[in-house]
Amino acid sequence: MTAAGVWLAGPAASAAEAVAAQPELSDALRNGDLSGAFRLTQGLAEANDLQAQLNLSLFYWHGIGATQNFDEAIRWGTMAAIRGSKKAVAARNAMLDTIDPQVVKKAMDWARARLTKDAEAGDDTALTPLSTSYLPAFGAPNEIEAYFWAALAVSTGKAEARRQRDSIVSNMKQSDVIKAQQRANDWFKRWRKAQS
Repeated sequence: MTAAGVWLAGPAASAAEAVAAQPELSDALRNGDLSGAFRLTQGLAEANDLQAQLNLSLFYWHGIGATQNFDEAIRWGTMAAIRGSKKAVAARNAMLDTIDPQVVKKAMDWARARLTKDAEAGDDTALTPLSTSYLPAFGAPNEIEAYFWAALAVSTGKAEARRQRDSIVSNMKQSDVIKAQQRANDWFKRWRKAQS
């Protein structure tokens, strides 16, 4: 199976396969094969390649290589933004001016569901973005959820999550912190035990 075929297979693609697909993506763009570039980018985005998620958002927004689709554009832009792409944050903010708030909410729900599934499957890189998705910058702040996911990320050794968690906890009631910590302990018992 070629790298392109692997990317079309979905999210199970590995980082090594992502690297293998890059030359094919460059070739498709250089040759003006926008639909091929779109498909390769879509596969990379599904495999959690951050740059591809931003690019897929822009492909959908502008209708490059696929039919224009603002719902998909905001989904992938949201995913890339909460995963840490500053360019995606800027692109998403520009999109927000023209997108119905219900579509934005659905995009965030989609991103959180996808990241939660990844986290439950053992992908610790999904924990910090889940925390980030509940920060005020993304429109529906929930400090308890933000703290919960940040605490999980810290417990897996994510240094950047420590600053985020410490910032969040400074605004929380002690009783909410205790509840979130207990929930984090329960989450680890449930999901990490299932993996071993």
